[in-house]
Amino acid sequence: MIYTTNRSPTTSSNPPVLIILHGYGGDEFDLLAIASRLDPSLLAISIQAPIKLDWGGYAWYHLEQTPSGLRGDSPTRIKSEEILIKELPDIIVKENGDLKNVYLMGFSQGAAMCYSLIDRHNLSKSGLGIKGVIALSGYVPDDVRESLLEKDLSHIPFFLSHGKYDELINPRAMHNAQSILEHAGAKTFAKEYETGHGLTEETVSDIRNWLEKQLHS
Repeated sequence: MIYTTNRSPTTSSNPPVLIILHGYGGDEFDLLAIASRLDPSLLAISIQAPIKLDWGGYAWYHLEQTPSGLRGDSPTRIKSEEILIKELPDIIVKENGDLKNVYLMGFSQGAAMCYSLIDRHNLSKSGLGIKGVIALSGYVPDDVRESLLEKDLSHIPFFLSHGKYDELINPRAMHNAQSILEHAGAKTFAKEYETGHGLTEETVSDIRNWLEKQLHS
């Protein structure tokens, strides 16, 4: 699996880890600049999705055109999840990160991957201790909604963001996700921002503040 890291000069041995999952058509460099503006104690590991798109970039799963709009393809998403679950522990160990102190951050498709990873996999069996999830401009995949409601997520805080004017994924998706997560006992921070399908300076500042509270509480 292809990935890149952003290790701060102040990063100690066995630091907490931020796993970054980009959106559709992106690559492992897309969100790395954000990581450099977050807590310097973090080891950021940005992963390249496995599906190469014909017109450039990569995807975690294919998108299908339906009468009601675009829909994510579950089989290819699940295959990507299985690759991540298999390889993430070895990558973190190779980079001397702390397996028991891991944060997931995903944008759009990457956010959907985060929700599904939390729902469909017992990450602790893979040695991963998930301490928080940052879901940016994403949505909960249809096939995991019901089972996510039944999870006990009281131990995992979530940061949710969405653009008020998102033309690709309606902001309702964030509020629906928040309702599901809170039903499962999770503590959430959710906020809409003055943008479309993207991030703002305010979003990054709020992510930084939220992460610092999680890391140093």
